[in-house]
Amino acid sequence: MGTVAIITDSASCLPPSLQERYGIEAVPLGYQFGESSYADNVSLSTDEFYSLLKASRRLPTTAAPGPGHFLEAFRQAHCRGAQEMLCIVTSSTLTATYGAACQGAELAQQELPDARIRVVDSRSAAASLGFVVLVAARAAGGGATLEEATAAALDIVPRLHMIGMLDTLEYLARGGRVPRVTAWLQAMVRIKPLFSFFDGRISQLGAVRTKRRALTRLLHLMRTRVSPDEPLHVAVFHARSLQEAEQLAHQVQEEFQPAELYITEFSQVMSIHSGPGLMGLAFYNEP
Repeated sequence: MGTVAIITDSASCLPPSLQERYGIEAVPLGYQFGESSYADNVSLSTDEFYSLLKASRRLPTTAAPGPGHFLEAFRQAHCRGAQEMLCIVTSSTLTATYGAACQGAELAQQELPDARIRVVDSRSAAASLGFVVLVAARAAGGGATLEEATAAALDIVPRLHMIGMLDTLEYLARGGRVPRVTAWLQAMVRIKPLFSFFDGRISQLGAVRTKRRALTRLLHLMRTRVSPDEPLHVAVFHARSLQEAEQLAHQVQEEFQPAELYITEFSQVMSIHSGPGLMGLAFYNEP
């Protein structure tokens, strides 16, 4: 860990190996099946989670971490010797996590008056949030101050892109986010909706027939958004589609030769809404 402790939430979808390498603490979101509560990516294995999701007649409810969870993360960072803490969380346009983190920081400042804490609304989510967090962690690991690590993280937000494909609309329909008739028609004609997430906003990018065409379309969209002259960072994300994600990562490596490329899985809380089969790309060019 550098002099600045980096904290995020579990929706950042960072692989455990990167969290461990950079000393990143991920506060878990929560979800509830019936009367049973679970911590995102902690309580259940991937197999257990998807088995329960498939068998459940109703989608589980989800919740942002409470202020107390962030307070505990700040306490633990302070116990490990950090005097400065940077907490970067999912866009406030999607969850209440930012507000909870701010409340947790206020409580921590009362308890730890010598600490300096900054909470940042990343305007990002999932793998794009992961990149914001990684940039901050790498800056902190290099000796950056709290202000410098914050500036480094915020600097990439306008350059971050996330595009993806839903394999099914079933779970969005079950959660009331799209009409059930729309999900039924999507299943009948086997179309794959495409989406983008940029600067806190989700946009539709149309739909195509078959997953193969969808992934080809995602690569085309990526070409239009990246510069071949600047170092490129790419994360391939998926929901229970590792083999296809590996194939997509191979195509990205062959065509773009990125400076950084890794594969990561959607967090369990986010998969509740997307369902299995989701795939996509998060990426940015260095300036």
